[in-house]
Amino acid sequence: MTADDAGRVPQAGSGPAVAGPAPRHRRARMKQWQAWRRSRPFWGGLLLVLSGLELFALPLSGVLVHGAIRLVIYIGIGGVFGVLIGVLLIVAGLATWFNPLHKTFYSIAGIVLGLVSFPASNLGGLFVGMLLAIIGGAVAFAWTPAEPALTAEPQGEAARS
Repeated sequence: MTADDAGRVPQAGSGPAVAGPAPRHRRARMKQWQAWRRSRPFWGGLLLVLSGLELFALPLSGVLVHGAIRLVIYIGIGGVFGVLIGVLLIVAGLATWFNPLHKTFYSIAGIVLGLVSFPASNLGGLFVGMLLAIIGGAVAFAWTPAEPALTAEPQGEAARS
């Protein structure tokens, strides 16, 4: 132990704690998360979910003020379409995550829903929800699974052939 400027020796447990490497189970969970995220169109699905949340939240922002009893009367037909399109975009985003085999259908459905939200729901959620849906659907559509790493042949077997 070393003494500080005043000549005092610090006690055990006092002072700043030094962070060590992450525990082994946390690193293993992080690797599992990264492997899961890389095995599906994660970012496209995330953008689709965010666009759905934005389109869903915009018409319902006044519900807390006016009460839920007059919901349809207050938000009107554009608000109903906004809620419906928002829910469908959230479902499309989640489906691209949990069913990456059919990501083409869900990504095209997300793009179409984003385009439909422009005339049907408050200019596509003031353009933000519409653009997020179009970009998210395009990213999910363009995603391809990574090729598995090629394993090198042992040199002994290659020399025998």
